[in-house]
Amino acid sequence: MAENMLDKVILVVDDAPDIRKIIGEVLQLLGCPYQEAANGTSALALIQKQRFDAVICDIRIPGMDGLKVMAEARKTRPDLPFIIITGYDRDYSYDQVMGAGAHDFVTKPFSPAELMAKLGRVMKERRLASENVHLLEEQVRLNKRLSTVLSVARDLSSELDFDRLFPLIISKVTEVMGAERTSLYIIDHERGELWTKVAEKVDEIRLPLGHGISGRVAETGEVVNVADAWDLPYFDRSFDIKNNFRTRSVLCAPISNRSGERIAVIQVINKMGNGGFDKTDVDLVMALASSAGIALENAFLMDELEASFEGAMRSLAATVDARHPLTAGHSQRVTEYALQIADEMGLGQDEQVVIKYAGLLHDIGKIGIKDSVLLKDGQFTPEERAEMNNHPAKTRAILEKFHFPKRLREVPTVAAYHHEKMDGTGYPYGMTANELPLGSKILAVADVFDALTSRRDYPKYTDGEVMGFEGMPPHKVMSILKGDCGTHFDREVMEAFLRRLPRAMERYRGNHFTPEYADEMLIALKTVGPNRTDPQPGP
Repeated sequence: MAENMLDKVILVVDDAPDIRKIIGEVLQLLGCPYQEAANGTSALALIQKQRFDAVICDIRIPGMDGLKVMAEARKTRPDLPFIIITGYDRDYSYDQVMGAGAHDFVTKPFSPAELMAKLGRVMKERRLASENVHLLEEQVRLNKRLSTVLSVARDLSSELDFDRLFPLIISKVTEVMGAERTSLYIIDHERGELWTKVAEKVDEIRLPLGHGISGRVAETGEVVNVADAWDLPYFDRSFDIKNNFRTRSVLCAPISNRSGERIAVIQVINKMGNGGFDKTDVDLVMALASSAGIALENAFLMDELEASFEGAMRSLAATVDARHPLTAGHSQRVTEYALQIADEMGLGQDEQVVIKYAGLLHDIGKIGIKDSVLLKDGQFTPEERAEMNNHPAKTRAILEKFHFPKRLREVPTVAAYHHEKMDGTGYPYGMTANELPLGSKILAVADVFDALTSRRDYPKYTDGEVMGFEGMPPHKVMSILKGDCGTHFDREVMEAFLRRLPRAMERYRGNHFTPEYADEMLIALKTVGPNRTDPQPGP
């Protein structure tokens, strides 16, 4: 018989000792261990107590017949195969026996060869059924992993911002691999090292190539899969000791770009459960590494494009500021003030990027203003004021000729409305609060604050009073900002700015602002309060 029976245990149930002897001799020839039972009750008790691979059972036995034994046994062992033995009994037809669930049917008298063949066939069918179940389970598991890989690949490919992509890769890999934690190291070939972030806005950790598991993988490109990292002579235990952590199983793999250059290393630590990472885990992490490599390469390319784009925008802003030697840096400061406000108000990254470029370029329309107007030392005539007040419209006209990416399409609008006011008395469009984007309201506060506090090559005027060339006194600045809330400025925007004003003073203390001016501004701020725009009584 082809089917191996050495590891099978068979239960023989028959009230006739000679029949049990014949069946036992067949099983001995096969080298198959077996047990005997002379009645249905004993047989059922054995089935419920221990595991058998098959039952050869006479249909007529004391206690309960073979079909009853089979039915009761199936309540706890639904997969247990039965071969039913019958005599020439009209009470039990072939259809009745097979319909009750028997795997085969043997009639008395039978030959050893017949029993041997039928038992072999039943065991083979049972093995194949078990293998099919296992294969189906494996297929389901593989399909689930494939679906997970495709899902992760989709998530990673849709994210181009490196600061968001970095933790996304870590969280996705940890989840899919069923591990305790994951580390992602970026390879810096120029410095011969690799680096990783440990938390958001925390300085990266840098390691030399070849140092530790991740450094070795970065240097050699090999995959390291170890059950206990402490067994490796090149594993650095210092992190574990310092952080009271125990690294055990580690799966570390390289990440390459489309050109095959290693750009990163993914390290998965401590597989959940007692075992380490197996071959399917290695295959899975390599698939995930492939998706991560494409995503990282896209993010790096996007960073380069954005750096180039931002450099061009800052150059344009500097060109505009250069027409006012004493106001150099105005666009940069307005942008930084505006971003402080946006962050304080909890605006998303995409909104902040729009505000950044709108801040840098808000005055680009001044390129179209005559020097005799732009640099005039004195108050404007009505005609000159009209020309000056048209520079936001010129800004919009210039910026609308730029091909901004989709997420920056609002830059021309936000930049063009920075001189509008909440009550509709601003210029050049006379728009009101409900018509203005939040970014423009933010720029309005940032622009006025810098104009009031910066030295100019023409004197400042307010309410007919000549204030001189230097920045306005801090108490006067606060009075204007507070007094114009609700009419010129959005109140929530102003309150957010005042909360961030101490940071702004610290940022420019000693360069744009003298230490004395910065200190006076903080004192003036206390008379207003960082969280409100109503004046507070002095000490």
